[in-house]
Order: sequence, then C-alpha cells, then structure tokens
Amino acid sequence: MSGRGAPITLPRRRWIARLAVLVVVAVLVIAPTGGRLYSFPQTDTLDDGETVDAILALGGRTETAFYGQQLAEQGRTKVLIVSNPYPTDDPAFQPVHDLCASQPTDYRLICFRPDPMTTRGEARALGRLAGENGWDRVAVLAAKYHISRTRSIVDRCYDGDLLMVETPLRISPFNWTYQYVRQTLGYVKVAAQRGC
Repeated sequence: MSGRGAPITLPRRRWIARLAVLVVVAVLVIAPTGGRLYSFPQTDTLDDGETVDAILALGGRTETAFYGQQLAEQGRTKVLIVSNPYPTDDPAFQPVHDLCASQPTDYRLICFRPDPMTTRGEARALGRLAGENGWDRVAVLAAKYHISRTRSIVDRCYDGDLLMVETPLRISPFNWTYQYVRQTLGYVKVAAQRGC
C-alpha cells in the first residue's frame, strides 16, 4: 500500500460528481446563450456618410480609443468621448493618455475617468453628457464580446438612438474563453442592479 494515496471516500466522490454535473450544466447553458450574446451579438454600423452626435469609446481596450479617433477623423462625429480608466504610470497605456492630451481641430475630444470604473460608470457619464449637450444619436464602441451587455447597461442611462459598434479586434481563443465567463458573471451583476 505504500506509495498510494488515501482512497477517495464516498462523500468526496459525491462532491466531485456534483461539481462535474454543475460544470457540464454550466457549459450547456453558457455555450449556446454565450454564442448569441458574445460571439454573434446584434451590432450596428456607421455606413459611409452616416454621422452621430457623439461617439463613446469604452475603456478596457486601447484599440477602441484609436478606432474612435479614426471614425472622428473620417467625419462620423463632431464629438469623440474616450473613457480613460488607465493608470498613468503604465507605459502600455501612454498612447491613450497622449490621445487625451491632444487637441484635435476637426472634432471635440472629451476624455474622462469613469466613476465607478466600470461600464456602468461609462454609461452614466454618457447619459449626463448627452443630457447636457442635447445629443439624440450616439454610437458606443466596444469589443464584440462586450456589445450585448454594454447595450443593456447604456440603455438604462441614455434614452436616445443608440448604435452599438464593434471595435475591430483580433481576439485569441484564450481570451474568448475568459470573456465567456467574465461577461456571464457581468450579466449576473447587471441583473442585480437597478436603474442607471
């Protein structure tokens, strides 16, 4: 018997079996639902010549800020709003800080630090700015996996015409797996919250 571990007891086997069933059920529920919400969400586009009152580039991916800048430079909006929750001492985010420090002449640039530093904080800022400026039509830029949940959050804070536009990104298989879990947990949080 030396060299062998202790035998698995019956209560431990039951716990392992229950955990395995829970994992299988979670996969069976999350995979099809997540596919619709995260991999193939309802997205909008800004067609050639189409404009909006403002574009909000969500934080979390630096590519989103630069995609917003590209759209503003193409004349799709006169106002670019950039959520900038990034730490100032991290060189990886310096390009976004440089963008926020720039002074474009063809459009108005608004950078802000969301409070709280979540999509909800970003949606609140958008709702406040839209009310102050009379914006009736805005576009929000987000990663594909974040589109559906963002729409449900922004809809609580903004009453106008909302376009959810996908930021073009290359997303690794590992990140897809991570985002399925993260976004699902985020939906649980959204369901528990009320109002904007």
